[in-house]
Amino acid sequence: MEYYFGIVPPMEIHDKIMKLRDKYNGHQSSGPHITVKASCGLTEDIGWLPPCQKVISEFGDFPIRVGDLKFFGNMDVLYLEVKSHELVELHKRLVTIFNPNQEQIMKCFELERYKPHITVARKSVVSDSIIEMKKELESYVSSVQEFQATHISLFYRADKKEKYKKGLIFA
Repeated sequence: MEYYFGIVPPMEIHDKIMKLRDKYNGHQSSGPHITVKASCGLTEDIGWLPPCQKVISEFGDFPIRVGDLKFFGNMDVLYLEVKSHELVELHKRLVTIFNPNQEQIMKCFELERYKPHITVARKSVVSDSIIEMKKELESYVSSVQEFQATHISLFYRADKKEKYKKGLIFA
């Protein structure tokens, strides 16, 4: 079983990205989300769940500001930048529970490597359409400002062939 903690953006953003993915056959392994804590350390024994639940419950709602459309790598991934001091702090506190070594931090893009974002599309899935997708979203993104993160979800899948499903929700 694989797990990660994430935030689903408001329906307005979620649906816009999903419609764009549908248009370009850009089906991903998961719906639009912001990863709060990657899968590193989230083992099947779930002994980590109670301490994570405690940290998440201490946060309450917090604002997330939607930024620009950008690319990771050589236009490999199109994403929406998101900014939130509280989100970064929550990420750090969750990662600390797992006491990762430097190799795990590098592999999972955690702590100083953490870049909160919402993946729109992967070039490996949509090919050169990634540029058109960016153009279509640019005017929409300028109208989206900020939203409140009201809960964190635990996503899971049994194997890499499956799409992630939303499991437990922490408010």
